[in-house]
Amino acid sequence: MKKVTSILAVAVMAFGMTTVVIENTANEFDFMNDISKALACDDCVIDTGDRKPPKGIA
Repeated sequence: MKKVTSILAVAVMAFGMTTVVIENTANEFDFMNDISKALACDDCVIDTGDRKPPKGIA
């Protein structure tokens, strides 16, 4: 009975760890999709008028 219980406990632990890994991987892909959407922004406005001109080399 102890063997069955320990085997069952290991199986449940392995299932839980697999579930956590799958959820973390899915979150990483969502994060990467957000980054790609931000980089491929079609209506982004880049305003460079506020930048100071670079200083000359002395």
